[in-house]
Parts: sequence; C-alpha cells; structure tokens
Amino acid sequence: MRFIVSTIGTSILTNNIDGNNQDEADWRRILGISANDKVEELQTEHKTVIDALEERAREKLGQDNVKIHRQASAELNGIYGIYEETLPKNTHDKHYLICTDTYQGRTTGKLIKNFLSAQKFDVDIEIPTDLSAKDTESFTVGTKALIKWLEDNVPWRRDSGYQVIFNLVGGFKSLQGYMQTFGTFYADESVYIFERSSDLIKIPRLPIQIDTSEIEKYRGQFALMDANAPILKNEVTGFNNILKTLTEIMRENGNTYVGLSEWGQLIWNRARADLLKTDVSTVQDTLSDTEKAQLALMDAGKMYPRDELDRNIPEVLIENSGAGPHAKLSVWGKLVWDQAKENIFKGNLLPFPRLQYSNTFIDDFKNKNNNDQRCKLQETLAKVAYLLDKNNGNTAILKTDGGLQYDRYTNVPGNIDHFRYNGGRRVSCKVDSGNLILRRCGPHDFVNSNP
Repeated sequence: MRFIVSTIGTSILTNNIDGNNQDEADWRRILGISANDKVEELQTEHKTVIDALEERAREKLGQDNVKIHRQASAELNGIYGIYEETLPKNTHDKHYLICTDTYQGRTTGKLIKNFLSAQKFDVDIEIPTDLSAKDTESFTVGTKALIKWLEDNVPWRRDSGYQVIFNLVGGFKSLQGYMQTFGTFYADESVYIFERSSDLIKIPRLPIQIDTSEIEKYRGQFALMDANAPILKNEVTGFNNILKTLTEIMRENGNTYVGLSEWGQLIWNRARADLLKTDVSTVQDTLSDTEKAQLALMDAGKMYPRDELDRNIPEVLIENSGAGPHAKLSVWGKLVWDQAKENIFKGNLLPFPRLQYSNTFIDDFKNKNNNDQRCKLQETLAKVAYLLDKNNGNTAILKTDGGLQYDRYTNVPGNIDHFRYNGGRRVSCKVDSGNLILRRCGPHDFVNSNP
C-alpha cells in the first residue's frame, strides 16, 4: 500500500494557454498576478480566465490518452511515473493533494481530485490554512499548518504498513523546497521528473538522527509554544540559548512574543515522543506514591504552595500558577501525566488527602475493577480529594458536581453516602471529621446491595 502526498501547482492551467492565440497573450501574466488570490479577492476578468482554462483542462482529462494526461499536468505526470505509466484499477493506495489556500489552488486541486476519483483512487484534498506565497506571514502560517497535518496523518500510516511517497513534480518552488526537507522526516521517498521528461527521479529517505540535547533542556518552553500560548520573550527562561532557527519573534501591541518557527515545529514533533517517553518513565518508576498523588491532585485542579510540593518532582513538570507562590502542572507536565497516569492508576491506591481506605475497599479495588476501571476510579478519587480539601472537608461541594452524583443512601442505617465513577459504578463511604472513609467500590448493584 502507498500513501502518496502530491503538491499541487498551476501547470494544469498554464499548459492550456494557447500561445498562438493573440487574444490569450496576456493570460499567463494574469495567472501570475492572481496566483495568491482567494475567490473574494479576484478581479472578474481574472476569474473568467481561470474558469476558461479549468474547462479546457477538464476536457483534456476526459480523453482516454495517457500522453495527453501527463502533458496536461505536472502532478499527474508524477503519479503516472510512480505507477510506471499505468494507473491501477484496484488499489488500497491513499492519495492526498496539498493545495494552496487560493482560488487557483482550489481549482487545480479539484481537477486532479476528480480525475483520480474517476480512476477509483481514494483521494482527498488538504488545504493548509492561509498557505500561499502572498507574503512571508501567510507562507509561515501555512507551512506550520502543513507540518501539523503531516504529523497527524503520516507516522501512523507508516506504522500501519504504508509506503509514504511525496510526489513533488508539481507545486510552487518555495513549497517544494520545504517539502523536500519535510520528506527527510516523513517520506520513504520523494519523487521528481525532469522537465519535458517522463522518467521518474526517486530520492530515498535519509537516516537522520535528531540531537535532542538542546531541546531537552527547554522542553517545557517548547511545549508552551507548541500549544500556541502567547509567551512574552522575557518570560522564556534561557531563550537566548535556544537555537534561533527553531523559534520566531512576533511583535504585537508593543509586546515581543516568541513562538516556534516552522523548523522548530518540525523538530519538536519529531523529538517530543522520545522526550515524553523519558519523563513518563521517570514519573512512573522514580517518584513515590505520595509524589504521584500530588501530580494527580494538580491534574484535578489543585495548586500547591511551593514549600508543600515534594522536591523530587521534576521542575519541568510544574509552573507558577500566577496566584502567588503556588505551582500547577505545566503544559509539559500535563502531557507527561496524561501518558503516565494509566500505568500508575492501575497499580497501588494512591494516598490522597482526606480519603481513608477500608480493607473491603482495597479488596474491591483489586478484585471488582479491571485496569480501565481502576484508572477511572483513582482519577475520580483525586477529584474528590481535591474538592474536599478545597472546601475544608465539607461534603456539600461534592453534591454540586453533577458527575459525582454524591448523595446519602436512604433506608440504609449508619449514614452511608455514595458517589459515582466510570458511568454506573459506585463508591460507598462514611464521613468522619472532614474525611471520607471509603467502604466499597465496584458495579452499581454490587455496592448498593452491601454498602
């Protein structure tokens, strides 16, 4: 199976200009000056020219002639080259056409898509937001959107057995240069064709090892920038030590902000998984249960005074809350915790404040809950502990949370309460001096029959 990504240019339009027709002598110039216009920006005369060329292209693609198809479109020339001249009739290959966010880009993309769909290919168009050569800002925004799309769509397909091919025969030159670089990270091979030729040039993927040592030091800052948080330059610790090619400066309303450049986005996407794996391993294997409980409570919303937070928790996982000398999970800490908590929660019961575990509760946790249910249960316990602690042990706050459905059993002696986790499952408990003594946990009927 192949996953083929083709950059789409305007050759299918320009190739249909009649050079011998004096009335069309100005059409090439019109295509040039309107290349970056969206439909609402087009002059009526320019749209008329583009639409006329679109109709000619459609007529050519409707002919049963491979030579005419290859001459009509650089992109199709590349696709025919990949398939060695004959397009297969039955294939599980997937095609994506990368088009500019312009009227011409949408027009040419639609032409190629309709042709390939008629050949029974699975084909879609991707138009990265604002992608065009109109100005540097538009191009930067567009390439960043393209990198995100590549990261979301390419790696898992390679893992599923697809051969990833970048067809770079078409497309405008500035994007082709970027796509060739992107191909070293995402594609198994990139293909070109010499002008006026039908012979395919294949450039294989080169083995590239990313040096993450510099990024590792600033992974918290990179995670913030990746989340598109508005970060003032003077708030980025060690900014001057971060490689300048990986960041960009933006100025707005007299403030100077810092964000990831397109190259920074690319390198971060590639390095993040390894860095995340290392920190997840540290959290799972090195921290004590008490320290893990603190992370779980911060995930539930708690902000810790710095002097109460265990010092073994890596600094990169926390950040100042903005509410005095308090700490909360950083963006990177949230990513790490979300990856680590499943293995943590399915293990030991964590020591959450204001919660006490009876022997029957511990037995139920082990015997009446599978791994997924244990995770949901401990996530709920962290939430309950946080709310109780926030309200000085008053259970009234638990009743206002619709997800918990906290209430007291009726017709059951002993003032026993209960709350919900993971849909229909229940925890029974008793209140004791601002603490909850947890009694049973498991399926609704099991707990309710003997709370």
